[in-house]
Amino acid sequence: MKLDEELLDAENEKILKKLDDTIGLSKNKEVLRDIIKYHKVIKQYDCNIEFENYNIVIRNNSSYTFYEELISVIAEVYYKNGIILNKNILYFDPDEFRQNTRKKEKSNYEDIEEGLIVLDLESLRRNPKEIKEEIKVMIEQMPTKAFIILEDEFREGEVNAVLTEYFSWSMKIDAISTEEKEKYIKKFMDSNELTYNDEVINELANNPYYMIKNKLLNILVNSKIRNEKDVSKFLNTDKKLEKMKKDETAKTGLQELDELVGLDEVKEQIKKVISFVKTSKMRNNMPMLHMCFNGNPGTGKTTVARIVGKIFAEEQILSDKEVFVEAQRCDLIGKYVGHTAPMTQKMIEKSLGGILFIDEAYSIASYIQDEGGRDYGAECIATLLKGMEDNRENLCVILAGYTNEMQHMLEVNPGFESRIQFSIDFPDYSAEALYNIFKNLCHKEKYKISSNVKALLIQHFNNAKNKKNFSNARYVRNLYEKVKIEQSYRVTTNMNENINLIKRCDIEKAVESFKPNHEKLIRIGFSA
Repeated sequence: MKLDEELLDAENEKILKKLDDTIGLSKNKEVLRDIIKYHKVIKQYDCNIEFENYNIVIRNNSSYTFYEELISVIAEVYYKNGIILNKNILYFDPDEFRQNTRKKEKSNYEDIEEGLIVLDLESLRRNPKEIKEEIKVMIEQMPTKAFIILEDEFREGEVNAVLTEYFSWSMKIDAISTEEKEKYIKKFMDSNELTYNDEVINELANNPYYMIKNKLLNILVNSKIRNEKDVSKFLNTDKKLEKMKKDETAKTGLQELDELVGLDEVKEQIKKVISFVKTSKMRNNMPMLHMCFNGNPGTGKTTVARIVGKIFAEEQILSDKEVFVEAQRCDLIGKYVGHTAPMTQKMIEKSLGGILFIDEAYSIASYIQDEGGRDYGAECIATLLKGMEDNRENLCVILAGYTNEMQHMLEVNPGFESRIQFSIDFPDYSAEALYNIFKNLCHKEKYKISSNVKALLIQHFNNAKNKKNFSNARYVRNLYEKVKIEQSYRVTTNMNENINLIKRCDIEKAVESFKPNHEKLIRIGFSA
């Protein structure tokens, strides 16, 4: 114990205390303490070690980036203990360095003065195997400097296998727990002399960390404006006013899900997903929420995705706001070099706190190349995968499309498969279900339908289902629009007709108009 106290003096502890003030970093204090002790023992006892390794791999398991705070503390500790000659930090890009040295006709590292060299494998999009030899040369040529590798948890095995002989230390930026968020909120309240209760803390801690910071600032401003220290008095009032504005007759997301025609297996799977996510969140073990919806057109994929977005908001799974962004290939992939990544990133940022729904997602894997052979689709996928990982606690990406095409996309892009937590198959509707969809469309617009049309429609839907590229509910909506046109024409030519009644003849004429031209023309024999 006495040796520990000698090795870890008050000045070191003062620097390490900075990690207590940033969520997700406090556990790394012990790693730095071990490094300090390792360094001091080697120097004090004159240990004969061929290679003193103070290089660190930092893995980010959180959806938030606290690299700079952690690296700043590492630089201070290393400089204070004489591991590096100065505490300046260089975020190093090997490609940019090579370009600069070519201009100078110089290929060594003499110009680098900073003491801590940081290589971010994620932002550089570099494979550890590709950069291994370069790192080896850098370490050999810069013995008075320390190196930091930044990477995510998914490449842990790969990085360890390639770089372990050069990087003996590792740190983690942990996912933010509810307990840590509560601690952060209480500290903010206390430092600003605000009073609060457990209900206030629980309500705020149920939000993603990035939202908590904004909410706390709003609370502070409101407390000053109202001259009110008790947060619960005005926070709850605002919540009540917000609830009063809502339509009391509005249905919840789960009610809307239950009222969908058919899709019994899909509904059950969605409910299981919601239950799993809620339970995991209560256990401070929030899973990735990204999903894949597989099925033919018109099977309800977009409708269910919107409802999932509503349920997520109601349950405050990602945030308390209903965020649902729809995107297609044209929203994500640009026409020119350099356009795709910013376009994709913009859609990701727009969707934070909710759902990014990508319909016909397999189309982004149909690469378009420029004259130089650059993959625009690959650039989109790389940006999307990084966004899915970096924002795992405040974003749900739902990829949707035809079953076979989606399966192929996942197989050729394993990055998607490792991030997709839930895959849900949407079956084609039965003829009975299609009839019920038609009936619901009529009901919403206050149409009544004759009792003798059900058999006609079910027979028609059974026939249509056997045709190639049948579009399920979309087909029903198109038929419904044609039925309305036929009904309107009939009613306007005979003013004695009920304007709200759809008759069998309206449907027969609409069905007839749906048949291909050759089916209409080839008729042999007597009509019934």
